[in-house]
Amino acid sequence: MRNPEIKYYPVGNGDQSLITLTDGTTIIVDCNIRQASIGSKDSKVYDVKKDLLKSIGKREGNPYVDVFILTHGDCDHCRGFEGNFYQGDPKKYSNEDKKADKIIIDEMWFSPMIAEEHTNDDEDAYQQEAERRLELHRKKHADKDLAGNRIKIIGYDANKDYQDLNHLRATPGSIVTKFNSKEQNKFSVFIHSPFKEHLESAEKDKNSTSIVFQARFKGAATDSRFSCLAMFGGDSDHYSWDIILQKTKKYGNDSKEKALDWDLFLAPHHCSWSFFNNRPYSENSDPKDHSKEVLKYKRSANAKVISSSKKILDDDDNPPHYPAKQQYIASLGNASNFLNTAIDPKESGPEPIIFDITPNGPARPPKINNGGAIGSAGGAGAASTVIKQG
Repeated sequence: MRNPEIKYYPVGNGDQSLITLTDGTTIIVDCNIRQASIGSKDSKVYDVKKDLLKSIGKREGNPYVDVFILTHGDCDHCRGFEGNFYQGDPKKYSNEDKKADKIIIDEMWFSPMIAEEHTNDDEDAYQQEAERRLELHRKKHADKDLAGNRIKIIGYDANKDYQDLNHLRATPGSIVTKFNSKEQNKFSVFIHSPFKEHLESAEKDKNSTSIVFQARFKGAATDSRFSCLAMFGGDSDHYSWDIILQKTKKYGNDSKEKALDWDLFLAPHHCSWSFFNNRPYSENSDPKDHSKEVLKYKRSANAKVISSSKKILDDDDNPPHYPAKQQYIASLGNASNFLNTAIDPKESGPEPIIFDITPNGPARPPKINNGGAIGSAGGAGAASTVIKQG
């Protein structure tokens, strides 16, 4: 039996991650599939689509993913959605769709905050597909629960009203254990945001409305302790994390208290200073106390922060931001625990940053060369050993 796995793809200043569970269930978090990367021979440009097709399942020869989570609608989080993922009635998936390797999404996770403003074609396509599925539920259509029509609403409504679909909703503080209509006993997700407050201040932008969640893994269903806690935060800023911190600390029971803990932390907004304070940095160079407190919830000295971004240089770019990187390293206490997708394992040939989720915690699996292809060497053997993390 394989171990669960988290894969962070090198996609420049953007996000795309793939969670694969023991039973083969796959969960995509955001996408940034650049057209120029498909079939690219440039070793510095990773072909995300090619790897994705190898990593997800096929049903009747057609590629599909169990769950797609779009944290928010910025282009660098949904680029390539319209052209690479199937939209429409799953019964009408055609030979043309198959030739284009269109990926069927069995279950979408949709934040109503996305409905507030469409800024690019991919975001609009995601919104339209979500509305198609929601309409099936409104009409109580016989196909509403079929794979390819399933949907979950995350968070609260803003201007648009989805109150009639509350049975599909998971709000902050909820723990989700069912994915693509299948109950999981060793994996769950704690929903942190978005909250209604995220749209109430003129100082905040739509990055503040990102879906933030904690992915929770157990080595066995009966375990009282999580083997890995991985935090995903989209482009959430320090305003968002202040609210998350305040509300989560008030929950007051052991299960929810653990919602702030982390072993893996995907740096919000591609290692932007906005996690620590407002921008520009020159006017707001002191990190907020609540942001530093969030980072103190790391569970061990071997916890990792992952920056999904281009290479981080000591310059004025923001994101990624060099002073933000230094803050993360200071919180980790070890520079080797800060990872950057653009330069791992090397700048001339970046590969996905992969963590094998063993019962003893997340670990970097050994890499094996199969005719030039580098892959994970996970599996049952890894579950019983502590793998040295890089």
